[in-house]
Amino acid sequence: MNNPLGRRDFLKAGVGATLALGSPWSLAACRASAQKPSSKTNTRVSNGLIAFADAPGQRAGPQATQYAQIYTITPDGGDRKQFTTGKPGNFFPAWSPRGEQLAFASARDQKHAIWIIDSTGKDERFITSGVLPAWSPDGKQLAITRPDTKGRPQIWIVGVDGRDEKQLTSEGSNHCPTWSPAGDKIAYWSGDARGFGQVWVMRSDGTQKRQLTYPRKNEYTPDGSSANAPAWLFSEQIAYWAGREHRYGQIWTMNTDGSNQKQLTDEPAPASSDNPTWSPDGKKILFDTQRRKRPEIWVMNSDGSDERVLASDVTVIPMRTSWQPVSFVKSSDKADSSDGE
Repeated sequence: MNNPLGRRDFLKAGVGATLALGSPWSLAACRASAQKPSSKTNTRVSNGLIAFADAPGQRAGPQATQYAQIYTITPDGGDRKQFTTGKPGNFFPAWSPRGEQLAFASARDQKHAIWIIDSTGKDERFITSGVLPAWSPDGKQLAITRPDTKGRPQIWIVGVDGRDEKQLTSEGSNHCPTWSPAGDKIAYWSGDARGFGQVWVMRSDGTQKRQLTYPRKNEYTPDGSSANAPAWLFSEQIAYWAGREHRYGQIWTMNTDGSNQKQLTDEPAPASSDNPTWSPDGKKILFDTQRRKRPEIWVMNSDGSDERVLASDVTVIPMRTSWQPVSFVKSSDKADSSDGE
């Protein structure tokens, strides 16, 4: 996106040895009736609340995050509500795979950390230092971004109880992890200190790292494209951003081996579409854009059709939305509602 809309610009501006990602928000979660099915029930997943950060009354940009709270809207963009209260400084919300918890990054008290809160807005707890939390599909681990001793962002995994931390990357700069639906792989961005890089994939233990995207040179990206912001958990395809880093780009999808790369959005430069997020049913993609000269949250079908605005006048950039999964059981049988912890 136009600088500074991309989440990579936000990271470049702040991630370092002190995790100075520069934004306080808070987050409070709404309760969903997600249920874990029994073996005798027919369970489907629907699309619940969309979480994002905002700071009404502030000038749009990364600096607004220090005043922000988490808000939610319904899948049609309505019923906008403040989702968190208390100290600002929380950002990058991420719903758990069953929609009953929300992980988020917090800059409260000038310390950047990962927290988890219940979907009722209760039972908030500290997990570990870091940003950009991404849930494993079984709800037992988080992939996070944290700087190494040289101040470069690296990817770690940690249990949701804050234990069993393991660093997965160490070469160059790496961030924006996202798990595969099976939980055996993690896609992520890898690049240089300037923020230029590509989408890679590795096994969830940090082995078998492989590059998926490569620079494209054409009229749109004459110096070669960068790729970033992968999203994967709820689809067998990876959605991502590609374009001119720090300037503009579009949403693409590809197969998990990097094949069948397809451009979905097609706004002329300098308009940009960024930060894709899959819906839990895998049929839609959220993204943020400034195509109408202001930051907005849009949604489209997974094939790129039917693009439409959901939320306008959003001030916190990058938005990095998260779409809550809601499971419903087509049976009268009772079901457990745990997140797999």
